[in-house]
Amino acid sequence: MTGPKAERHSAILELVNRGSVHTQQEIAAALARRGMHATQATVSRDIQELGLMRSGGGYRSSTALVSELVLSVEVIEPMAVIRTPPGTANMVARRIDEAALPGVAGTVAGDDTIIAVLRKPSAGRALKQLLANAV
Repeated sequence: MTGPKAERHSAILELVNRGSVHTQQEIAAALARRGMHATQATVSRDIQELGLMRSGGGYRSSTALVSELVLSVEVIEPMAVIRTPPGTANMVARRIDEAALPGVAGTVAGDDTIIAVLRKPSAGRALKQLLANAV
């Protein structure tokens, strides 16, 4: 992706990574200071497209949050059981699915537990590494 949208996405990610924005209005204002005018609806779409999540500390990349949300990973071949805080399993499962690890066939997420189906024994190690280094 190139052009104004890519520039805006890059600027939003930079703002989020610095931890300097807590609301969509703050994002729009920061973009305007950089000469990129965007409506609240555009910022909202950008946030969704970038996979950003709102936490107590402001907007953050869902990828960056994953390592904080994984409480445990237990590999019981050909599966792995991943525990998360209540209400966060879907976000972690999405990160696993988006990573498209060759050894992971797929995930099923509940409220605070994920089952990942593994294609081969070594996939458990790759999965643990992904979740520990999700930033």
